[in-house]
Amino acid sequence: MELVDTGISIERFEKIAARKGYHITQRKYYLINPIYKYKFNLKPREQFGFMKGIPFVRNFFTTCMYYLIKPKA
Repeated sequence: MELVDTGISIERFEKIAARKGYHITQRKYYLINPIYKYKFNLKPREQFGFMKGIPFVRNFFTTCMYYLIKPKA
C-alpha cells in the first residue's frame, strides 16, 4: 500500500536512487510477490525475462521489486 500511496514507479525509484548517488547492483522483479506465500499460499514467481524489458508491461504485471543498492564510489 505504501507504493500505491506514494505513486512511485519502478523508473521513478531508479531515477531517485541514481540522483542521490546510489548504484543498483541487483534487482529482482516478481510476478507473484513472495509475501503472498503467507497471505494467500501462492508460490513466489519471478517476472518473465521478456517482460522485464518492456516498461509499460513490466509496471503493470510486477507486484514486487527487490533492489540491492550501494553508494557510488
